[in-house]
Amino acid sequence: MLAFRILLLSILFMSMIQSDPIHMDMQIRCDPSIKNWCAEFLLYEVDTIPYSHDHLLSQKFCSNQPGVNFKWTQQLGGDTSAHYEINYMLQHNCTIMGSFRCVNEDENEVRVSVDGEQHVKFEVAAFNRGTYERCPFHVVADK
Repeated sequence: MLAFRILLLSILFMSMIQSDPIHMDMQIRCDPSIKNWCAEFLLYEVDTIPYSHDHLLSQKFCSNQPGVNFKWTQQLGGDTSAHYEINYMLQHNCTIMGSFRCVNEDENEVRVSVDGEQHVKFEVAAFNRGTYERCPFHVVADK
């Protein structure tokens, strides 16, 4: 009975421990010749099951500057693996014709350990980059 109480208290204590923070930095650059441009991006934690990626944060903005920078700190609360896999989708009109494009590439994924304080940085050169389609933001589940 004593072992059961100790186990129960241990589980309760472990559930109260906060996960380590992840500091995220997203820098998006556009060509200086584009005077006004808009974008929407979504950062997410990649899961192996389709349509189950975890939404971390999203942002819509417009700018008349050649670049914008966003910084956040989040505590994700653990994962089923030893690493977080973090990626983004970016829908933007930083193009010669002002048409919207989607940057959604697996090779942009960054892996960081679940343990310890981590830093993730994305530097995106958006000008004329991406496919001529809407980003599939719907494949990411809201938390």
